[in-house]
Amino acid sequence: MSPAVMPEVAVLGAYGAVGEAAVRTIADLRPGTTVRLGGRDRPRAQALLDASGLTGEAVAVDLNDGRSLARFCRGTRLVFNCAGPSYLVQDRVAWAAVAAGAHYVDPGGDEPVFDALQRPETFTRTAVLNAGMQPGITGLLPKHLATLMSDPSALTAYVGTMDRLTPAGAADYLLSMNGSYGEAQAAIRCGIRVQRELEPQTDITLPYISARVDAYPYLSFESGQLAAALGLEQMDWYNFYVGGAHMMSCLSHLQGAMHGESDLAEAAEELVRAASLDLFGMSPFQLMLFQMTGTHYGAPATRSLALKTHDTYAVTGLTGALAVLEVLEGRVERGVHFASDVLDAEAILAELRLLPAVSVLDISHKPILGTLAIQEGEL
Repeated sequence: MSPAVMPEVAVLGAYGAVGEAAVRTIADLRPGTTVRLGGRDRPRAQALLDASGLTGEAVAVDLNDGRSLARFCRGTRLVFNCAGPSYLVQDRVAWAAVAAGAHYVDPGGDEPVFDALQRPETFTRTAVLNAGMQPGITGLLPKHLATLMSDPSALTAYVGTMDRLTPAGAADYLLSMNGSYGEAQAAIRCGIRVQRELEPQTDITLPYISARVDAYPYLSFESGQLAAALGLEQMDWYNFYVGGAHMMSCLSHLQGAMHGESDLAEAAEELVRAASLDLFGMSPFQLMLFQMTGTHYGAPATRSLALKTHDTYAVTGLTGALAVLEVLEGRVERGVHFASDVLDAEAILAELRLLPAVSVLDISHKPILGTLAIQEGEL
């Protein structure tokens, strides 16, 4: 690519599961975008560039090499970080984007990167973090439900996944289990966080799936922020699992890796294998169920939303790509933002309806959870 035609977007980790989905979305929605696609394996990046039909260049980049990363970010309008795992990347790519004077979009990022970039005189461009499925879509969709009534007051959510794991995703999942990203069994009551309020739910049925599941209450940073932003009096948030016997057995002896006391990469590979065994003979999916209650101009009201997909990486890539395009088009104000605060829910929903990976996207004015058949107790 000649110096006169510099890339608008530099995608790090472009040929990974999320990066590839994002690049293809950018090619579909804004085919004139010029890109720089990077990863350790330049031929793989070049193959993706050729397949996408986009104009640009493919380069080899090592995010652990400061000079290599700086070269990758230099001269582009926006750096889109699809590399992982987040526990290794942390804020390294974000700071490289700062040094290059570029905007920044990340499907991850979370509150440590958010806080770092908000330091005075640190970042003068636009950054959108948590531009993925979870966190990201899991915050955006309940906010959309809240706009459909005048006074939302309570939210119940069930979010579950049965999908393949990448090594990066497995490592991040292990670290999320140590309490760094939220608090198990916590809930929102009277607008405040209450510890040990909820118990796990075993052997329950949920709409849109035939298998019985186990659900674990977990109040994450994102869901806690969501409750505060909407002024909710009550929130019950559950992560649920289908089967998962191999994963549960695997997790039971990986406590050291969860707390950084043993080799995380080796543990992540073991978890990937366990997840593959649990998925054998089953169709992968992620299901989100949100039920919001409150009033609408004085009358009791309920708003519900169900989203089901068979490819979580496709949805994460789509969300990140849409955040990239919003920033490029100047529709996001300068500053550091979480995606659920700045993305247009209607636009996201419209694209999700067109995505082949999405099999269910239902919004209704009636309860979808009903009375769950529950046997509560410690697992």
